[in-house]
Amino acid sequence: MKFWYNPNFLAIVVLLVLSVPALKSLATPGFYTSHDGETHTARIAAYYQALADGQFPPRFAGTFYNGLGSPIFVYIYPVPYLLGSAVHLLGFSFADSFKILMAAGFIFSAIFSYLWLKEVFKSEKAAFLGTLFYVWAPYRFSLIYVRASISELLAYTFLPLVFYSFTKLREKRSLTRIAISAISVACLLLSQNLVAATSLPILGIYVLILSFFDKSFRYFLISALAIIWGFAISAVTYIPAFFEREFVQFNQIIKVAYENHFVTLGQLIHSPWDYGFDLPGIVNDQMSFQIGLAHLLVLVLAILLVVYFLLKDFKTVKTITFILPVFFLIAVVVSVFLMLDIPLVREIWLRSKLSNFIDIPWRFLGITIFAISFLSAFVAKRLKPGLIFILLVAAVIIANRNHLRINQAIARSDSFFENYTDHATQYGEFTPLWRQSTKTPIGFDPKIKVEVVSGQSDINLISSKSNQVSFSIDVKSPASQVRINKFYFPGASVEVDGKKLVPFNDLTITSPKNLNLDKEQDSSGLILVNLGEGSHQITAKFGETPLRLLADYLSLGSLVLAIGFVVKNVKR
Repeated sequence: MKFWYNPNFLAIVVLLVLSVPALKSLATPGFYTSHDGETHTARIAAYYQALADGQFPPRFAGTFYNGLGSPIFVYIYPVPYLLGSAVHLLGFSFADSFKILMAAGFIFSAIFSYLWLKEVFKSEKAAFLGTLFYVWAPYRFSLIYVRASISELLAYTFLPLVFYSFTKLREKRSLTRIAISAISVACLLLSQNLVAATSLPILGIYVLILSFFDKSFRYFLISALAIIWGFAISAVTYIPAFFEREFVQFNQIIKVAYENHFVTLGQLIHSPWDYGFDLPGIVNDQMSFQIGLAHLLVLVLAILLVVYFLLKDFKTVKTITFILPVFFLIAVVVSVFLMLDIPLVREIWLRSKLSNFIDIPWRFLGITIFAISFLSAFVAKRLKPGLIFILLVAAVIIANRNHLRINQAIARSDSFFENYTDHATQYGEFTPLWRQSTKTPIGFDPKIKVEVVSGQSDINLISSKSNQVSFSIDVKSPASQVRINKFYFPGASVEVDGKKLVPFNDLTITSPKNLNLDKEQDSSGLILVNLGEGSHQITAKFGETPLRLLADYLSLGSLVLAIGFVVKNVKR
């Protein structure tokens, strides 16, 4: 009976009940229109196929770029696609796997947020309200129903878990809790690097504040160790993304993407809810960037409380229960400022090279909501009347009542995602450097993996996987040139009759330097093999560079070590 009447249990049950109207639109049969839903689900299908083909970790998506393949998984966060593959393995379609992951992300973000805020404020009421404001926000429903950004949604699922684990680490500074904190940081890093880039500085300052009030340099050091350990677990993605970025066209494309995605203060206060895109020019925007009316109300109440304590209760000002809300209030101000379409902000983005880490300014909306959720808990803790609490609960639900639905249902079979042939990115930023165009080629049949460019030859395709093409060829002329219709990417190897060819030496990589681009730009970035007369056995495999292998082993070793400490503690 104590369990059933436990306030924490009841609060979480109510949050789960409120998840039903928030998520019921996901139960619509089939798939739904969105900005990124199809590309994310296509990535899940490609990741699943890569795992089935023995890629571990997956690196090369075989069907993308009209069958030429893509090194997208060298650079991109794997957690959404690994989890999506796991759900699909249970027997769900790719579309349903995506929607289940969306719903699970929403629910677990509420649970993790509640645990963190309860740990900070020691109040079920404060934790409940803060959690409600975290998950019931316009930006959250935009992530689910408008943008369908599963990576960003999952990153904001793990973000409160990160803060919870570091808050618990403050209580008991054991190796097991350091390992748990490291795993939570890795989950954030490997869910979406852009959210990690905006939130880890906040985590760092949060840790500094806790260290200062505890007068504990040791807590600061072990927290730093946990963050470094989390990066070590994430090395599988971040080492290649940092050191092998010059192999793709990422830098040339992303560094200018931010210029058309600033917003006005008016849009943050109120902008009509719609399902279109953020287009260049403020008047052309077809989606909402509102913080939320209920959230703005809580923000005003939090500011009034801070001013009150500054004027009336100076003893409280010196405590951590006051400093943390002030810090998150500053986080709101800074995150809002960095989104604004004003000359000063544009200059800051240009000079500070923020675009190297964050592609779109209005992504800071997620940090704004995260900070306001903390302030909501602060307001609930400090304002005792229950009526105010009830009014705020009603306000956040009513204010978001029109955001809880998809735009339009569409039919998308597993075959659609398994045979997805676009580049599955917004800008084609993971196109290999040797490719002339970032657009999906139209001159290739995805079924044709190999073709003769010159000479007379008969090709027999033996096998084709997402990361490998093997075939035998009978060259009937004195010489023949064969093109493998797959992108070259460092780590790729080609063997002819058991002998490995050297790229750019006895293995030709087509590029703008050796093609007539007026006629052959769709052929750039591919592999040419020169063969003599006779029968030959050829295998082209897309594997790892030494640097990527180092990253793989560093991640695996760091993860196994962390899990080992956690399991050891559970057994104990």
